[in-house]
Amino acid sequence: MNRNKIYLSAATLLMLLVFSISCTEDFEKINTNSNKPGLSQAAPDMLLTNAIESMTDRVHNIFFGHEMGSAWVQHMAKVQYTDEDRYIPRMSVINAAWSSLYASSGMDMQLLYNIGVENSNSSYQAVALILKSYIMSVVTDEWGDVPYTEAFLGGADEAILSPAYDKQESIYVALLANLEQASTLLDDGAEIGGDILFDGDLMAWKKFANSLRLRLLMRQSDKVDPSAAMTAIFNSSSTIISSNSDNAALIYLGAAPNNHPFNENRKTRDDHRVSNTIVNYLYTDAPSPDYRVVVYAEMAANSGDWVGMPNGMLSADAGQYLGNGLAETSKIGEYFTRANAPGMLMSYAEVLFIKAEAAARGFIPGGDDVAEEAYHDGIKASWDQYNADGTFADALGSWESTFVSWGMGADDDIYDFAWVDFVDWGGTYDYDPANGLEQIATQKWVAMFDQGLQAAFEWRRTGYPVLTPAISGENGGKIPVRAYYPSDEAARNPSNLDAAVAGQGADDLNTKVWWDVVDNF
Repeated sequence: MNRNKIYLSAATLLMLLVFSISCTEDFEKINTNSNKPGLSQAAPDMLLTNAIESMTDRVHNIFFGHEMGSAWVQHMAKVQYTDEDRYIPRMSVINAAWSSLYASSGMDMQLLYNIGVENSNSSYQAVALILKSYIMSVVTDEWGDVPYTEAFLGGADEAILSPAYDKQESIYVALLANLEQASTLLDDGAEIGGDILFDGDLMAWKKFANSLRLRLLMRQSDKVDPSAAMTAIFNSSSTIISSNSDNAALIYLGAAPNNHPFNENRKTRDDHRVSNTIVNYLYTDAPSPDYRVVVYAEMAANSGDWVGMPNGMLSADAGQYLGNGLAETSKIGEYFTRANAPGMLMSYAEVLFIKAEAAARGFIPGGDDVAEEAYHDGIKASWDQYNADGTFADALGSWESTFVSWGMGADDDIYDFAWVDFVDWGGTYDYDPANGLEQIATQKWVAMFDQGLQAAFEWRRTGYPVLTPAISGENGGKIPVRAYYPSDEAARNPSNLDAAVAGQGADDLNTKVWWDVVDNF
């Protein structure tokens, strides 16, 4: 009704409009968090330092990198608490690994990349792409289909907190493209800080990027022909890891919290031993014992000899192995357990074994001649890797009489490893094209000691060396070929996890990832 209408004057309307605008402006100020850091406030050097150490810590973590890597690929075995060695991994370890690789080092690298873009620093962009590719290659090789495209958008304007899972095949396409782009971005040469891996050496980063491309190209080689890309990379040999001085390895400072994870673990535990599989290969059953046994393993306390521990025994049986499992078997070599041990990410030896396999399979020119040369160079590079700081000299010097008894002439220079004589002893390292791929893969497995995850991935891909499953292993008598998805994902991202399982296969230890086509059993 008209009598109920309210008429407002023009002045009143103007006053209300001004009040409304003022309130809106105040509301925006109130709801703007002045303490929330933006990209301009972030410190790229600190992000880089943290990401390098956190990802290296994780892949060398005693539970994830070693017990689910080194033990499963039979570099290491356990005397006590043998569940992991028997293929019963702890879900808490799986949850921690997934969270660390995504939320810590992975997210740091996404932020670093964004900073590089905003500040037009191509080097930070490149390094972020390289490390993100390394991190995500570990994640997808361990689990298969995983979040990638939407994985690091939790802090975006339109945040995605329940990311979809990408197929591993598409993840590999993205990672290889990232590494190729990173190699190009590094050509601009902008300075970076916080680089505890290569001390700001951009060429070293370029070599790491291209070498990592070779690793991933070979890993998917049973699905995608790598010939063109590999040939191009090897033709530019000056831009790949080409000596042990180029190795991608974090050298820990030697004091907590910057000490090697194995060293930290040794402060409270002493139940890990060298697997008898690798001790037998290098020493016990070897026609000519391999010097690397003195670096990989300590002498057993009671016998004064190198003695491996069988994988996957029940704890009670392992404790009583040879009468006393702890005292009668070899500890992991001091080289790998000292506080300032290197956290190896990729070595010159690995690049050479990739080259040998690529030539043997016809992916690059040269055939068996190139394969044989790279195979022998790879073995020697592995030996030399441990001589850079005198480790071999110290170990061999105290056991000269032992090596003379093995066949070395009394006048041979053990510090030079008598390489030619060693190759000739029983033909241990002669290259046989008929068995070349097995020889290459097996020596690559030897050279990757202490790189448990990568050694396990390569064993899954090649099937060599032929391994006998754990004595009292679970998992239907099979060595695992992936890890369970984290229980945290089942709680927080169930619909996307269910879709991934429906597409990839059962969430168990025997479902192969996309690139894994070898029947190991």
